[in-house]
Amino acid sequence: MRNASANRLPKPAWYRTAGADQDVVVSTRCRLARNLEGFPFPWRASSEQLGEIVIQCARGVAAFEPHAVRIGRPVADSEALHQLLTARYVSFKWAEMLTPGSVHVFPDGSGSIMVNEEDHLRIQTLRAGLDVETCLNQAQRAADALGRQLAIASSSTHGFLTASLCNTGSGLRLSCLLHLAALAATPAISEALAAARRMNCVVRGAFGEGSSGTGSLVQVSNRCTWGVGAAYAVEQAVAAVRYLVVREREAREAMMRRPGGKGDLIAAAEGASDLLLHEDLSAADIVRSLSVVRLGMAMGATSGTLLRTGEWMALAGLLLWSERRQASGVYERVRVQSAVRAGLRACLAEGSH
Repeated sequence: MRNASANRLPKPAWYRTAGADQDVVVSTRCRLARNLEGFPFPWRASSEQLGEIVIQCARGVAAFEPHAVRIGRPVADSEALHQLLTARYVSFKWAEMLTPGSVHVFPDGSGSIMVNEEDHLRIQTLRAGLDVETCLNQAQRAADALGRQLAIASSSTHGFLTASLCNTGSGLRLSCLLHLAALAATPAISEALAAARRMNCVVRGAFGEGSSGTGSLVQVSNRCTWGVGAAYAVEQAVAAVRYLVVREREAREAMMRRPGGKGDLIAAAEGASDLLLHEDLSAADIVRSLSVVRLGMAMGATSGTLLRTGEWMALAGLLLWSERRQASGVYERVRVQSAVRAGLRACLAEGSH
């Protein structure tokens, strides 16, 4: 296992390979929470205990994934932190913590293992589009391998023990990032999201807990694993996602059937592209403009590859986080705008051939 800087981080798999239902589902993530026996949860542990957890977890990961890329926390390399966040290898919460921690990135870019976030171990896998089976299988294999190397805290009665009671049991959180641009433009959005919540799911902003729905992006995940089986939790989450996918497609079809609907979308997508290419926008405006461009791509109203837009959305999410923290806001905005503009110009060039 090697300690690494930004230039050693693998390109995320969810940037490279398209998935099912990608017109609506931007990405799928599976996360498994685990903790070590004999140590307090991170919020109660001393710095010395957290350091020992980092060491033990590094040994455990090295035993089954010796080529994983390891970065310690606090992250001294700002470029590495930027890449970790945009690739979604770490959470914003992990990045904000200054206590001893680490992240181990799988060499194929399929996911990572965060050490000392809310739990000692957060194993996560990501895929573009709706790809629940692949995410679940990869995360479970990693969790099983770690379980053979480390003493994982569990109870015969309650299952895996976690810092949050809601995660106790399987420790599973399955979440999908959805782009509900057409549905969000109608009054039906409130009823549709309420229906998803009634399926025992959490519906929140695209960029995690505490964020609001921006640019018609929402994250849908299972609510709890306490008292329910993992299979049931997955079934409920997938049902909610599929329901919202259908509702969004219905809204898109209705939008395109309206007189001048396609022309309006073409004009809106061109206008949003122009703003992104030439104007100095806030983070929220970047996300909203990207949402319109992505919808245009999905509906064939403008050229471009949907797979690329996931990375742009993640960059904009990082900018939102930076602005909330007042952390290098101007620098991040310039950086994000440059990356998005380069991608858009490439799309426009491809469309002209």
